[in-house]
Amino acid sequence: MRIDDLRVFLLVAEHGSLHRATEHLGQTQSALSKALARLEADTGMRLFERTSRGVTLTPVGQSLLARARNVVLAARDLEGEVEAQAAARSGKIRLAATPYLFSWLLSPVIARFLTGRPLATFSIETRLSLGSILALQSGEVDFACGGMTADVPRDVSHVPLGPLRLQIVARTGHPRLGALGTLENLAQERWALPQASSSLYQVLADQLAQWGLPPPVVAVEWTGAGISIAELLRSTDLLGLVPQRTLAQPEGRGLSVIAGQDVLRQPEVALLWRTDGYLSPLCREFREALAGFCAEDGTAVG
Repeated sequence: MRIDDLRVFLLVAEHGSLHRATEHLGQTQSALSKALARLEADTGMRLFERTSRGVTLTPVGQSLLARARNVVLAARDLEGEVEAQAAARSGKIRLAATPYLFSWLLSPVIARFLTGRPLATFSIETRLSLGSILALQSGEVDFACGGMTADVPRDVSHVPLGPLRLQIVARTGHPRLGALGTLENLAQERWALPQASSSLYQVLADQLAQWGLPPPVVAVEWTGAGISIAELLRSTDLLGLVPQRTLAQPEGRGLSVIAGQDVLRQPEVALLWRTDGYLSPLCREFREALAGFCAEDGTAVG
């Protein structure tokens, strides 16, 4: 049974489609079909049911799923450990992070880190908090960096980095700007927010719920990362949540603060890693450097 075939199996199970899996993996559909055929031949049983909409796991496939994931993660950890021992202080650190943390937090830490470790390399993906955690669990990255959500898995460890200081904002010319200072009025407005599983959405929804108010009415929702809502907010009467430091940047031009730290609970930003996963000496050193940077500067996050 080949590790690469198990990787294909996990990817197809995740996407529920050979076509979508090929786009993610960059291989042909024929190559993926052959890998699945080998795996089914090795097990002697069908692992997927083919339908017009894609593929679904058979009961045998469901039972194989968790074990296959453990095998693939263990193989990745072994590969990482071997590479780390061979490369000593060189090597790659793989990060998934929310985009607003890159420029203010990760970028200065990485710049300082590379001064002392010039052979180190970084691979960084921008995702919302939940997407970063999923990438971490699947072994795609060594660390996830983002806001702590209510559903952080038990197999993930973290170190807190500080609060993300959020502000509720609207365009400066918003017709109801002066009347939006209470949660009751905010609950009646329409919003541009990330998906409900994100830490930013949870902060606002939890605050409204504490006052017996319904969740925010979302007019524009996004599920990916790297989205800048400032121009959207400047062009509409939608409300949004932005980190405090955004308002001091050109991106914050034309936006006015409605409510912030005195109204909203400030979410905790954390660096996360798999509790039982392998971290190279270089990764552990970077984790210490990031935590130390935030301890030096209490305003480093938000």
